[in-house]
Order: sequence, then structure tokens, then C-alpha cells
Amino acid sequence: MTIRLPLLSLLIASLAFLVVFASPSQAEAQRHPGSLGIGIGTTTLASGLSLKQVTGPTALQLTAGCWRGCDGVSASLDLLTNMSPLIAGNEFFIAWNVGAGAAAGVADDTLGLAGSFVVGLELIFSSIPFDFVAEWRPSLLVLPDASFDIATFGGHIRFYP
Repeated sequence: MTIRLPLLSLLIASLAFLVVFASPSQAEAQRHPGSLGIGIGTTTLASGLSLKQVTGPTALQLTAGCWRGCDGVSASLDLLTNMSPLIAGNEFFIAWNVGAGAAAGVADDTLGLAGSFVVGLELIFSSIPFDFVAEWRPSLLVLPDASFDIATFGGHIRFYP
């Protein structure tokens, strides 16, 4: 779905409000302090290896691999802010994060560039070092053709050794 720029402005303002006024959480950092998660995932342009470095209330997420059905290569880098958990139990908790990222890809002499906002929902178990993540990623594709897609989604499954 492609939408016009005024809706993009409204979306940017809404996500900025969430980031500024919602309180960051140490919940994920308590589960995986200073850990590097390794797994598979998909983001705006990239599908493949997924890495997440948790650094307290923030995290860096890198996804690298295929673009355009593996006709090309791509990478995506996101800066995420971990928010207060929605559900915190003894066995698992459901956390969420917000952030933004950029992606680049090359396929068949075509360069792809995109930026995206990220709202992620994470299922993290206390007894096993895995996270399962679903993301909503409204994205602005800059190249090869400029467009905005509000219905972009991603996901990750990662192990924290």
C-alpha cells in the first residue's frame, strides 16, 4: 500500500511521541545483559542472518542477507529502545521496543535504499535463551523508486549463547 506524504508526517510524529514519553525498560537487558543474539530474521530490505546487541535500555539490530528473492544482497541496521514489558511472568515475558533503521541492497545493477520505523513485540522465555520477535516496520523506500509502505512487517528468532 502506497500513501501520501501528509500521512507519513503523522506517522513520524506519533512514533516520536511513543519514543519520548514511554519509559524505557531494563527488562530485556536483565534477561540478556550485554549479550549478542544470533539467529535469522527479515526486515525492510534484508532477510537472513539476524544479530542483536543489547546494551541496557537500547539495542542495535543488524540483519544481512538476501534481497529480491536472493537475486541480490542487502543489510539493515536498526537502533531500538526497549520499553517496559507488557507482561512479566516467572516463565516468560512479553516486551516491546520502538526505533528506526536504514537498509541498503543491491540486485541486478539496482541499488535499493530505505528507512523505516520499528515497533517490535518480543516473546522472551526465562528458562531458555531465545527471543521470538514480530515487527511492524512502516518504511520509506528511497531507491529505486520512492514510495511509502505502511504495511511492512518483519520478524526474528535469535539465540543468546
